[in-house]
Amino acid sequence: MAKVDLDGDGKADVSISITQIITIAAMFASIIGSYYTLSAKIETNAADVKKLKYNEKEYTWKNQRELEAKMREQEIKLNNFMKDLEYLQKDKRR
Repeated sequence: MAKVDLDGDGKADVSISITQIITIAAMFASIIGSYYTLSAKIETNAADVKKLKYNEKEYTWKNQRELEAKMREQEIKLNNFMKDLEYLQKDKRR
């Protein structure tokens, strides 16, 4: 056990044992390991997000735009059909 006298009065102000030094070193190693593990996970997640955004742009949005165009086309056809029906009903009344 190391004893340190800081104020020079002959009494030990701080005492540190080998087990305490090993415990502190293990804590620092654990913190450093956790930091690098989390950094790796963050980089992996960032790459996954980038890939998902590409897929969304390349596949999802393209398909959605096609469906929206088909829907607009169907709405136009429906409106034309409803107008034709309306004119037919007016002709029958006359």
